[in-house]
Amino acid sequence: MTSFWWAVLALTAPAAPAGIPSLAAWQGAWVGEGEAFGKPATAALDIGPASDPDATRLAYRLSIAGAPAYSAEGIYRVDGKGRVRGNWTDSHGRTRPVAGRVGPHEWTANWGRADVEIGRSTYRLEAPDRLVVSDSVLQDDGSWRVFAVLHYRRNKG
Repeated sequence: MTSFWWAVLALTAPAAPAGIPSLAAWQGAWVGEGEAFGKPATAALDIGPASDPDATRLAYRLSIAGAPAYSAEGIYRVDGKGRVRGNWTDSHGRTRPVAGRVGPHEWTANWGRADVEIGRSTYRLEAPDRLVVSDSVLQDDGSWRVFAVLHYRRNKG
């Protein structure tokens, strides 16, 4: 087939179906404040494409007065059913598996292992430029204890 016909096929091929789950709505630079571990905290998120074209990278930095800064990076892949899989590696040298779901306005990431710690992070878009992230750990009695809630604004600059 000549290059002309390849070009025609490329231009007339159907676009990807609308509504395929992704983390695109969360991409951008975010700055936030709130509470972590019972203390005032500030944080930054940078969410964008990873080096693997099928993945999303999340870089996180948390600052709490009087404590060393905490940082982490997550690499996530989303399948056609909205299931999220990946890993979270932090500044303490820990890597945790992540599995969750993404919907139009909420992304839930369950992380950790039963032999160490199980947690859950929920990323809720309240508006295109507002994001609330809540982090919890699973307690022995089956309840969840919230240890951080941060309110973010998309950084436009």
